[in-house]
Amino acid sequence: MKLNGKYKLRKVSDSYVVVKLGGGSLNLSQLITINETGAFIFNQLQKEVTMDELVAAILAEYEIDEAGAREAAETYVTKLVEMGIAVR
Repeated sequence: MKLNGKYKLRKVSDSYVVVKLGGGSLNLSQLITINETGAFIFNQLQKEVTMDELVAAILAEYEIDEAGAREAAETYVTKLVEMGIAVR
């Protein structure tokens, strides 16, 4: 899985925002605010990774058990795929 390339992550003050590229003028309805963990996962998906690789990266970065890391990764990636931001 990886990002589809039409979205970029930007840090604005203490927040992270996902912005859709292209299309001329900025449509504020296409801004998605995410937390630090979401930004970490988003950045991991800049390159193609497997779910196991993503879970391993989360485990290396955060103090969480494997079941929690896998659940967070699955939930987040599923949402990104549903929104068209990532592809499996």
